[in-house]
Amino acid sequence: MAAAPGGFPQLDPESTVKQFREFLSSYNKLSEQCFQDCVHDFTTRKVLDGESSCSTNCLEKYLKLTQRISQLFQEYQLTHSDAASTVSQMASSGN
Repeated sequence: MAAAPGGFPQLDPESTVKQFREFLSSYNKLSEQCFQDCVHDFTTRKVLDGESSCSTNCLEKYLKLTQRISQLFQEYQLTHSDAASTVSQMASSGN
């Protein structure tokens, strides 16, 4: 990856668009899910306090969940890469 002015890596436009589309897709799914779970009263134009707190809790729970999944995935990857490295070292020292 070439460095752009200022020392920052230059991003591939196709990759950037793909990542943005994936982000928007996730955002839209989350918005729809929290809306369906939290908004039930359409008799007023105002967002009710219960709806607001429900949607905040929904978003926070989603963010904590994705953070925890990412952390577990990193731990899993680290454990398996360490195990593969150990097996590789054992195989090479056995020759």
